[in-house]
Amino acid sequence: DEFSGKRQKKGATKGGRLPNSIHIDWAEAINYGGDMRFKELKELENIYSKLNIKKNDSIILYCHSGVRSAHTTFVLTQLLGYKNVKNYDGSWIEWSYFNDLPIEKDSITVLSD
Repeated sequence: DEFSGKRQKKGATKGGRLPNSIHIDWAEAINYGGDMRFKELKELENIYSKLNIKKNDSIILYCHSGVRSAHTTFVLTQLLGYKNVKNYDGSWIEWSYFNDLPIEKDSITVLSD
């Protein structure tokens, strides 16, 4: 619901997502229901390969406030060897404050006033 824009979390001025973003939950990388350790490298490679991103692609990660995306930044750069990964630490909270930036919500692009 957070990614679709149906749920607006505390700190943001509106719900939604950055245009053309791809959703993956940070918890996909760990044994969330078990020992909370990172999954095996082969499993991580399989999970992230489904996103159709390559190790040399420019990738900018974000979440609500930059914390969960920092986790994914670590997974991609330190465990999987992706080369051009940045964490947008202002993330959705910052983006949501600028009314002239485009957002997507429920698969519809909205240009704010």
